[in-house]
Amino acid sequence: MPGYVDWVYHGEGDDQVMETTNTGNVVQDDDEEMYDLLHEMNYDASNFYKLLNDGQVSLYPGCEKFSRLSFIVHFFHVKSLGGLNIKGFDALLSLLTKAFPDAKLPKNFYEARTTIKGLGLGYILIDACENDCVLFWKENADKTSCPVCHASRWKTTELNVDNESIKRTPRGKNIPVKQLRYFPLKPRLQRLFMSSKTASYMRYHAKRRPKDGVLRHPVDAETWKTFDKKHPAFAADPHNVRLALATDGMNPFGNMLHPHSTWPVVLINYNLPPWLCMKEENFILSMIITGPKSTGNDIDVYLQPLIEELKELWDEGVETYDISKKENFKCRAALLGTISDFPALAMLSGWRTKGEFACPCCVPDRCSERLSNGDKYCYMHHRRYLPAGHHWRHQKSAFDGEKELREPPHLMNGDEIAQQLAHFRQVQFGKNAKQTGLTEITPVTFEHNWKKESIFHGLSYLRSIIYFYNVDVMHVEKNICETVLGTMMNV
Repeated sequence: MPGYVDWVYHGEGDDQVMETTNTGNVVQDDDEEMYDLLHEMNYDASNFYKLLNDGQVSLYPGCEKFSRLSFIVHFFHVKSLGGLNIKGFDALLSLLTKAFPDAKLPKNFYEARTTIKGLGLGYILIDACENDCVLFWKENADKTSCPVCHASRWKTTELNVDNESIKRTPRGKNIPVKQLRYFPLKPRLQRLFMSSKTASYMRYHAKRRPKDGVLRHPVDAETWKTFDKKHPAFAADPHNVRLALATDGMNPFGNMLHPHSTWPVVLINYNLPPWLCMKEENFILSMIITGPKSTGNDIDVYLQPLIEELKELWDEGVETYDISKKENFKCRAALLGTISDFPALAMLSGWRTKGEFACPCCVPDRCSERLSNGDKYCYMHHRRYLPAGHHWRHQKSAFDGEKELREPPHLMNGDEIAQQLAHFRQVQFGKNAKQTGLTEITPVTFEHNWKKESIFHGLSYLRSIIYFYNVDVMHVEKNICETVLGTMMNV
């Protein structure tokens, strides 16, 4: 994964750097004016703008197209796109230094990387159990084996001695079996307000959007409006950020002969206007969960650092400098929902999406039937969603021989879901750990399909969100279109 990670790290960095460097001199050339401006900023913003001010130094005397900083960013981008290793990177730098002795080029890869690290958009490597039981983080940071399944934290080699298999750790530096790459959220939110191009757009939902009743942005949806009513203090400051989380498995090798499931987790910034928030360069990469197998139900283990940071951003916020208004403020953030396909919805929500109770909307008023020949579940009686007086509700022969006069099923709200989950105890995560599902502490009289209490329920504001777990439009359109066409063509 080195090429992919480099592209993510530097690609995200270059957009932010180029935006800021190309907006003119944020820090004025005049020393006194620069001192006053830096004095007003918070500490992180001050350091960031000092770095950019140093980055205004030309690559060589008379160069107007590249500063030293922007050239390094572009050079890293080329390295990532071309899959250039460190040795090749150093060799190319050495050649450029000899060809252009007046250019202020870094000596090697490590000097260039140190310069980029000053932007504060790096990632954190967190070791993980190979069976997805725990992260070696916080109280487990110093442990050398998993406290659940006792698997070694480090890679081992297997030797045959006298026909006996012996495992040992290779000499030299310990190599983790599995690692999580986590990209901290706070500095990325701060950078959005430090660029004059994006800072004003971050308040689009409150100041600049047309208010004509047309649904063109999440701010026009019922979920956003209800959330604002229940949390007026959060809604009062237009700086506060609304986010959505999206994830899906991918094969980074692009070859099905080598099955591999890596899960990038991406945050979508809903504060931006509709023509910007869904562009690739405005997505915020949160973490990369490496394979080779999908985490499945254990994805909650890897989401812990993000959930902790989201809790801090909700309760305390982070000191941020807004370049468009030239003032400091406390930036808070809330996660309004998740976007995934149906199998990933089961991983994120804890609701099984297979079997009799697969539909999370119909329970307890489910309408699933097991096909006698196909031995699969079929979900029926969709006429309940039609308007009360629709003529299809009274047609018998065209459907199942019965009228459909029932109302649509009741959708469980956040309080009802919390009441159900209060009867259960959390599962023990890990592929080799003893998995018995959610253990019922008290007898329950309701039918359910829960397999765990999702880590998202640790967010205090989750109950006030109407629709938190969402299925992405692409899969809905594709599956429904295929089903309708298949029915019409008798496939």
